[in-house]
Amino acid sequence: MGFASGAVTFKRFAVQGGLLDRVDEDLIERLAAYSINADSIQTADRTCYGWVTGTHILDTRFDLAKNAVADGLHFALRIDTNKPPADLVRSYQRMNEEAVLEAEGRDFLSKAQRREAREKAVAQADAEARKGVFRRMKQLPVFWDLRRGEVYLGGASPTAVEQFMTLFHTTFDRAVTPLSAGEMAARWAGRTGEAGAFDDCRPAHFVSPPHGAPRDDELVNPAEGRSRDFLGAEWLAWLWYASHVESPTVQVGQGRSVTVLFERSLQLECAFEMNGTLTISADGPTRLPESPVALAGGKRPVRAGLQIAVNGDAYSLTVRGDAMNFTGLRLPPPEADNVGPREILEDRVEHLRHAIEAMDGLYAAFLKRRLSTKWSQTLSAMRSWVAAGASGDQGAMGLTAAS
Repeated sequence: MGFASGAVTFKRFAVQGGLLDRVDEDLIERLAAYSINADSIQTADRTCYGWVTGTHILDTRFDLAKNAVADGLHFALRIDTNKPPADLVRSYQRMNEEAVLEAEGRDFLSKAQRREAREKAVAQADAEARKGVFRRMKQLPVFWDLRRGEVYLGGASPTAVEQFMTLFHTTFDRAVTPLSAGEMAARWAGRTGEAGAFDDCRPAHFVSPPHGAPRDDELVNPAEGRSRDFLGAEWLAWLWYASHVESPTVQVGQGRSVTVLFERSLQLECAFEMNGTLTISADGPTRLPESPVALAGGKRPVRAGLQIAVNGDAYSLTVRGDAMNFTGLRLPPPEADNVGPREILEDRVEHLRHAIEAMDGLYAAFLKRRLSTKWSQTLSAMRSWVAAGASGDQGAMGLTAAS
């Protein structure tokens, strides 16, 4: 579902070029200029994409009343694919081959005849594609939060992300940067004077690396550039530790706190890239015995279901640590009963902001410790905690708190 109703799934981007004060006619006209029917971008495989209003998949009539919402711009990316199914092309090819065999009374075809049958099948499918026979349309909701200088895309597939970034830059003459764990940490470090500590940051190990494990510099993806996306998994591991051992309520600023509970699901991957993935589904996945065993075996959490409480409201979501993608974020319903669709959307946007601020606060609380001289003490404590889980000491792991 989109930002207007249901659970919210989205990927965050930072918008370059400074903050805008408000949504104006210029932004609306730019959207209209690159709507799906006006100047769609087309790719070699006949995929085309452009903007729609977000009201429904065919609506390209943008206006302030419809698209200016809560100090932001609400719209959608529509992607139309028109690719013939591979099974259909193979079927056409087989039919062409059978026709030649029957016409010539032969039991087999030459290599050239098989190639010709294939070329005819592709041409037939392409002709049907040009008529739009295989067209499939989908829309991904978008909200540009002018107040925060961020834009949220309701999808995270690499292809959709690339298409969105290209079209956004073309439309608004502003680049967008995906806010992964590493990118967010780099920005936080720059604001707080911890850029040096960030640059020197290397993966933290909660257990001793096994024999044959790659070196730390091999675990840091060179393609990440200045980012350190492994910090996202370390953050989830720290949240697990902090919520079980220290307190489920994390201080995230002056007089502000967020209460954290792991729920529904937990996905762990080997920190040393030497074995597979473990997914645990349960009401309290971190409190099951197999969870600390996985930690002690060298795995670390990469995706987790969380419930957070802030400002008297509760939110549930699943977060992918390295990419910082949010899935299935459930927002509190409006307090008033008799409200219209616009009021509901504006209320949901405000709660969306509160949830994002809470998650940012949790991540900043981790970074404040991770990039400080106190990290070695925390890391030592976490290693002892993980080792206690391996030995079956449930009290030390905080597992008995569930009873």
